Parts: sequence; structure tokens; C-alpha cells
Amino acid sequence: MNKDFTHSFGRLLAQFMHDKSFNSHKLAKKIGVAPISVNRWINEDVTNPRCENVVEIINTLKLTDDDGDQLLLSAGCRPRNSRLKIHTQVIHELPEKPEPLALPGIPTSHPAQFFGRTDVLKRVRRAWLQPAALQHIAIIGDRRSGKTSLLKYLQYINQIPAADLRVEQPQGWNNWLPTDFQFAFVDFQLATMSQPESLLSNILKQLNLPVPKQCDLINFSTVLDDMLDKPTVILMDEIGSGLQASDLDAIFWSNMRALGNNCADGRLGFVVTAHEPIHQIAKDNRKESPFFNIFGHTVNLKALTEMEAQDLINSFSNALTPEETNWLIQNSGCWPALLQILCDERIHALESGETTDNWKAEGLKRIEPFLYLLQ
Repeated sequence: MNKDFTHSFGRLLAQFMHDKSFNSHKLAKKIGVAPISVNRWINEDVTNPRCENVVEIINTLKLTDDDGDQLLLSAGCRPRNSRLKIHTQVIHELPEKPEPLALPGIPTSHPAQFFGRTDVLKRVRRAWLQPAALQHIAIIGDRRSGKTSLLKYLQYINQIPAADLRVEQPQGWNNWLPTDFQFAFVDFQLATMSQPESLLSNILKQLNLPVPKQCDLINFSTVLDDMLDKPTVILMDEIGSGLQASDLDAIFWSNMRALGNNCADGRLGFVVTAHEPIHQIAKDNRKESPFFNIFGHTVNLKALTEMEAQDLINSFSNALTPEETNWLIQNSGCWPALLQILCDERIHALESGETTDNWKAEGLKRIEPFLYLLQ
């Protein structure tokens, strides 16, 4: 299908979804966003979605190269076809002000939906107190423990208006914010992040830096070293998936170490997440590298404190009884993912007019796959 480049992202997306028999709910589920986000793109309430979301749409809808590049262009993203040029700066979509209830199963992206982790955030602040000597952080936690939500909080907390945050935020930072920082987010579970050139190009685009025609390690490093003029943190989610990518070899990781030690006079930092200690993952994938020696801070994600869990429960619009609150805390172990599921089940029962305790049994069924968190 050949579309006019002047068509908006919303119009193109709606047409491609129609052609592929996708509705908003189906597409949202496939790419891991809320249906309301898809509707806002289609209705043109948001005209510049995040480029990684556009790439996921292209892959999910199985668009041709030309159609995919047109969709990228319409969103203000760099096309993958080098014959096409983009003439506008990439403008990244900030997360929308959320509903009070976070969507179960989807990492929170808006800081207002992020609760607790005060001790972890204090450690992050200490690692970043000297912007010209950023320290590197490894965040370790089980699946569904909240690693991605934490990275998204770090990515956006300095960009969201204070009026859109909760009164106590940013928690644990004593009103300090990484005000002058910039961030690039890498999700190694995306297929496009398993190729060095697309990965490095994506990072430069997020930082609004020029992308060399040949974006290899040498040119990437040169751009960063010459043009980084503010503290910059690369957030690498699910680094275990990155280590499984055959094209991200020992040379690639060694270059990341060199950047972390020497780039831009110390203004470049890394934060990585993993399910287990990063040295162990590197060893298991036979990619042991000095890169993993630069992480002076290792943070193991644990459950929220009972007070933090109470704050999360109290944020929901439906008031719960003390007995219900205690039941939620006890059966969730104060893990945010489990709390969200159980609270979602309770609110569904309230909205349906149910007066029994059947919601508890349904909630316990829904959290069964994630009970490893309680062990």
C-alpha cells in the first residue's frame, strides 16, 4: 500500500489496522500498551508516539518496508529505509496522565503510578550526585518484580509537571531531581535491539543526536564523546536478552565498558536490569566482559514495605475496608504486581455490584502464576 507522506500518524495507523483487521484492544495487547493509548494515537490526541512503540506496531501488523517507513516518518521517527529522509527533530511522547488504577500486567510508565522503592531511589540518588562522574547501577529482580516500572520512573520523573505527581514525590530524594539529565531506554526484548546498528541508532535518536549513515561502534562512540553536553543515562532493560543476541558480541560489550569509563568526561552512566546477577548471566551466555565490572551499585528489588503497599491501595478511587486492605497486603506479600491484580479484582466486583467475597477466590486464581514472588 502506497500512502502519501503527508498523512498523519493517526490516519495511517487507522488505515493499516483496518487493512490487517486489528482493533484497538487487539493491537494494544500485542504491543503492551493500554487501549486508550492506541485510541489517542488514532484520534490524534497524541501525534508523536515513542519510536519503539511504532516499531512494535510495524512488526505486529507485518507492514511492508515502505509502509513501515511511512508510519515511522508520520510519527517523527527516523525511517529504516535509508532512501527516505526525515527533516524534523524527533519529539518523544511523554506518558499520559494516568487513571488512578494501574493496569495489571503492564509496567507503569507515568511516575504518578509508581509507589514505594524509597530505599532503592536513595541509592540511585547517591550514585548520580556527581553528574560529571556518574556511577553505574545493576537492578536485580524476579520477573514481575517491578524492574521496568522503576526504569520508566527514572526516565520520566524529571519531565513530568509537579502538578501531575503525588504530593510526596519524588520519594526518597529530598526534593532533588536529575533536572539536567537525559535518558535513553533500551528494551532488549525487542528484536530490533538485538542488532548493533539499530540499537545504537535508537539510542542516538532518543538523545536527539545525529545518527551517522554507518552507525557502528566507532561512529556511535565518536558522536557521544563529541556531543554529549549533559549527564546522560542509558537504561538497559532485560540485559539477559541482550546477552543472548549473537550479534551483540564481546567487542560490543567491551566498547560499552570503555564508554562507561571514559565517555564525555564521566557524564555517561548505565542502569541495567536482570533476573539474576549480571556476572552469572554473562557467564551462562559465554559473554563474560569487563563491562560488567563497572557496576559499583547492585540493587536487589524486594517487596514494598507495608506502608508503601498501603499507599498504593489508598490511591485507588474505590475506598476499601480495613479488613479488605489487610487481606490484600497479606495475600500479595506487598508485591506491586500482585497488589494491582487483587485490587483490580476487588474493584471489578464493586463496579459489578457484587456483595460476596467471591472476588477473593478469583483474585487468588489470577495471581497463581506469579506466586514465585512470595517464596
